[in-house]
Amino acid sequence: MLTHCGTQTVSTARLVLRAFTYTDDEDMLTYWISDPAIQFMYSEPVYTTKEEVKGLLDKYIGSYERPDYYRWLLLKRIRVFV
Repeated sequence: MLTHCGTQTVSTARLVLRAFTYTDDEDMLTYWISDPAIQFMYSEPVYTTKEEVKGLLDKYIGSYERPDYYRWLLLKRIRVFV
């Protein structure tokens, strides 16, 4: 039997998977959610305003209350050598 645990943070030396937050709105618009080519590959609509992205984040963040909901933001860790 599967026991759901929801969108937990997963962290490795190279990346972090974590739940979306409202502060991710600008990065979402800049890097992927407003790009028609990217959204087409995932059969998702294009979002072009912060208000539209906030509505989507409302949906994501509200769904995190369910233990069977999984949606991660992927962050790549960058090594900085000084």
